[in-house]
Amino acid sequence: MQSLDRQRLSHMLDYCAEIEKTINRYGKSFEIFNEDADYQHSVSFCILQIGELNGGLSPEFRSETADLMQ
Repeated sequence: MQSLDRQRLSHMLDYCAEIEKTINRYGKSFEIFNEDADYQHSVSFCILQIGELNGGLSPEFRSETADLMQ
């Protein structure tokens, strides 16, 4: 695995941890999420960042891990 892929994956895990912390802070209720813009923005930002990081993964990494996605 290339160093940049490792860094990107590490950052993705960090954002996942941030989502988990946010859920623990606000609660697991969809109603709370649906009514709280701060909650929505916090989670949405992390998801956006994960998507951006995912887009930068190398073709080699994608090829090597393609079977894991099925």
